[in-house]
Amino acid sequence: MYGVVVCPRCKRAKGVNLKQKTTKCQCGFEIHVIPARIRARAETARELAPLVGKVSAELGGGTEEYRRAQTPVRRRRSRDVHVRVIAVAGKGRDRASRLRSAAVELTRELEVFSRSDWERVLAGLGIPHPAEALATLVEENTVFEPKAGFYRAVVLNP
Repeated sequence: MYGVVVCPRCKRAKGVNLKQKTTKCQCGFEIHVIPARIRARAETARELAPLVGKVSAELGGGTEEYRRAQTPVRRRRSRDVHVRVIAVAGKGRDRASRLRSAAVELTRELEVFSRSDWERVLAGLGIPHPAEALATLVEENTVFEPKAGFYRAVVLNP
């Protein structure tokens, strides 16, 4: 059987085996387990660590913060492809790298993208004249048109 005791000197919580008579705190104080007040009990040592954290939070007055920290925050991936592409392409430093990145990400997400997909992404990036930008990428052979009205980035696998 395990338990959580609090050091009377430094007020820190400590997990202990309740069969022991004494334990030493980090501050150097020797705590007698038998007369000490047991703040929480656990059957196994694995269950002890979260209890020590909980008691420490109670002592510090931050039980709400502790609960919030224990609950995992799941970030949902955006369902909109264009938002994901804008997030990745927006990290580019200059206009040319953002354009190339947008084309590559659209290809990764959609295989082939339409002119409306391209216009929507560039509007999100704040880049004007999407038709001219696409024509520039086609001239540079960064993007090609496999089917009329649909485009695909040339991605070289290293």
